[in-house]
Amino acid sequence: MGEELKFEMDYKGEKHGFCYRLDSASEQDVAHAVSSALELSNAKGFEFAGFNSAMIDKFVSSIPATSAPKALSDTPTSEIRALLKDSCGKLDKLTPAAEAYFFYKLFSKYSLPCLPAKEMFRGNLKVEKTHPSGKIALLAKYKSWVAIKKMSIVSSVQDYEVSGTLCAINETLVKKAFDFSQIDLTAIETEAKKLTKGKRKSYPAIGEAISSLPEKGKSEVENAYLLFSILGEFKVRPFAHREMLSKQYPDIKTPKPRGRMPKA
Repeated sequence: MGEELKFEMDYKGEKHGFCYRLDSASEQDVAHAVSSALELSNAKGFEFAGFNSAMIDKFVSSIPATSAPKALSDTPTSEIRALLKDSCGKLDKLTPAAEAYFFYKLFSKYSLPCLPAKEMFRGNLKVEKTHPSGKIALLAKYKSWVAIKKMSIVSSVQDYEVSGTLCAINETLVKKAFDFSQIDLTAIETEAKKLTKGKRKSYPAIGEAISSLPEKGKSEVENAYLLFSILGEFKVRPFAHREMLSKQYPDIKTPKPRGRMPKA
């Protein structure tokens, strides 16, 4: 396997396939390629999770506030929580997925990115179209980074299982896009801790913490990582990930912590 990033999906009429050759790529090129795949894995990871995303879309579009901080401070928490519950219907343990989607769509509405996007990076690589059949896969290799995640689509597969695979792919892509962005992640994480110090998790508190964003002097990707890190301090993950599914679908396993676990 040469140095490349290939994303492929063939499921229920969703057919996507492309490949970036990374043999002579810069890290900015790789961040662009990774973010291109991220757009699909994130959207489709949410789509097949099982909650009613259209209900959340309608709610977010109807918020009259002029900014994301005002939306979080002015919209009653009870209304947001009722929305998340209603959007899940009988799948009542999917509220973490609905919440992740709510935040992702809210910040998208106000053009305040919380994830890396391909437009944030120089992209000088040509993309090759591929033609997947009956599978979902991410195959990536660049220097020391290797990622191989695959799923065969068989007649018995269920939507949530597809979402689980896409979420696993998405977790990898979010991390690597920021890793390859060439920004000072540690400094931004430290800033996020200062902005959230002493604040308990609540929607108005999140609005207060992000009231100064985007910060002048920061690039778009730096502001995206600062917002991403602030949300992380509040235990909010605004992207499709396996943990948001695991309470409803126990067979979706969340990633284990790296390193050796201490003995009991």
